[in-house]
Amino acid sequence: MSKTSVNSIKLETGSRGERKKFELKKNFGLWSGVALIIGNIVGSGIFVSPVGVLKSVHGSIGVCLLVWVGCGVIAMMSALCYCELGASLQTSGGEVISFHAAYGPALSFMFIWNRVMINPGDAATLQVFGSYLLSPLYSDGCTPPDSAIKLIAILLLCFLTYLNCVSVKKTVKFEIAFSITKFLAMALIASAGIACLGLGNEVGRTNFQNGFAPGPLINITAWDVGMAFYQGNFSYTGYTALYFICEEIRNVKKNLPRATIIGLSLVIVMYISVNIGYLSVLTVEEIISSKAVAVSFGKKILGPVAFMMPLFVCFSTMGNQNGVYLADARLPFAAGRSGLMPRVPTVIPILLVCLSIFFVVVPFLRRPSFVIVYAVIFYILTLIGYYLYVVKKLGLPGSRQMTIFLQKLLQCAETDWDGNEFEKAEN
Repeated sequence: MSKTSVNSIKLETGSRGERKKFELKKNFGLWSGVALIIGNIVGSGIFVSPVGVLKSVHGSIGVCLLVWVGCGVIAMMSALCYCELGASLQTSGGEVISFHAAYGPALSFMFIWNRVMINPGDAATLQVFGSYLLSPLYSDGCTPPDSAIKLIAILLLCFLTYLNCVSVKKTVKFEIAFSITKFLAMALIASAGIACLGLGNEVGRTNFQNGFAPGPLINITAWDVGMAFYQGNFSYTGYTALYFICEEIRNVKKNLPRATIIGLSLVIVMYISVNIGYLSVLTVEEIISSKAVAVSFGKKILGPVAFMMPLFVCFSTMGNQNGVYLADARLPFAAGRSGLMPRVPTVIPILLVCLSIFFVVVPFLRRPSFVIVYAVIFYILTLIGYYLYVVKKLGLPGSRQMTIFLQKLLQCAETDWDGNEFEKAEN
């Protein structure tokens, strides 16, 4: 049996060239796994709006910190359950694989469809990156234009997509670097805040002396505690990241639980430390009313280097999105390998073509516009190009060389993986 490797994909073929196994290479060790789980959990939330828990418990600082600890314990227990699944199945793809094994292909397909198609959070996070990247360039009271924010978000999306296409190893190195940056940012907030508290900052001393003051405690109900845990648990979302790539982890039965425990433990400690840092400098009212707590903290403590806080938010957001793309890319891969990708009946494309013609022709007849003419010409040229270069297999001079160049640049494999291609790979 021979093996052919393409970027992060490993193909195993038999003596006659038939496909025997199609799997991902093991590019993840212990510390790259720790970096991935940290990158998926820690985003912009801890820097921008960690106020949900504090607001839910009516400003009770002691209860707030206890809730953060409790949410961390819940996340740890949940993550260990996923570790057990991952060590048992040892297949990348996350819940797609477990749903397929437990409930069959129908529910597995429903999960992948909802996860891929109904996920607006990434777009919002990308725009957070654009907003904080541009904010140091604008004075107080001025906000960056939406067009500039969206342009930055699109550029980040293209960059991270390209990075994940080029190399898994480079993507992992990128994730490790930004995970370190996140911890430096959180360590700066925690150490600066605790140092101010040690120097006798009046706000911090008042906050912690009244940590369990009876006033807020009297107003706390079971509903408030539930909402506080809901807010806190949301901040730990992402602890399942390693479950999506367990096939790619070396010595998965040892490294998967170890990386999860180390990564989550670090996140829990830093989350609590950052909250203590905030409360050592800012009043409860300032935290709850702030649109970006880390920025308010920086303006109050860091002085001329306060501009670093928006940059830390950007670094954290970039690392978080990179980790999300790395993990979520395994979902359609696992679905395709399991045969869950649909084979569309011919009637559906025909219906879509008819609807497209209707939506193009009717507006043009009612209100002629050059934009519609341009769109029609574009689609007609697309159909002509499809007929000439896909159906008739015609090729422009140099197109083969350009295709090979792009495949080498992006390190991607050809889509026609039949027996002959495997035999060529063997030779």
